[in-house]
Amino acid sequence: MSMQSRAVVCFFSLTLAITSGCESKPSASYSTLGLVAVSGRITLNGQPLAKAVVTFDDAQDGTFSYGLTDANGKYKLRIDSDMWGVKPGQKIVRISTARQILGLNTSEEGGENSSEKQALKSESAKELVPDKFGKRSELSVEVSPSSKTFNFDLK
Repeated sequence: MSMQSRAVVCFFSLTLAITSGCESKPSASYSTLGLVAVSGRITLNGQPLAKAVVTFDDAQDGTFSYGLTDANGKYKLRIDSDMWGVKPGQKIVRISTARQILGLNTSEEGGENSSEKQALKSESAKELVPDKFGKRSELSVEVSPSSKTFNFDLK
């Protein structure tokens, strides 16, 4: 093997060793958050509300936990794509059948300007929930280890 070939092999070996450590994703420390496993059921006029996005928003720090209702209106909340739970404390509850959260009920980023895509989204994601439970929600809860199941019958 020539000196130049050895140099090339060494260069690629060194590059591989350096970049292989760069591919791991950062890990969050969830243990300090005191997450509570929150779940419940949502009905609209007595009927299960399917495919609704549920968020528990923390007005103090701007964080939120989110989930999606199943065919029976049941939901379970997560703080991010890796961890289930909600930070304890006072939360504003928002429920929407039109809201989209990347990775939850859509694979597309929000903010698309294509009028064709907007029309398709509008047809498929019609808002069934009154604003008083959504954008201008009047719902609030106190999340704690002893208070973690929240059912809502929207009328």
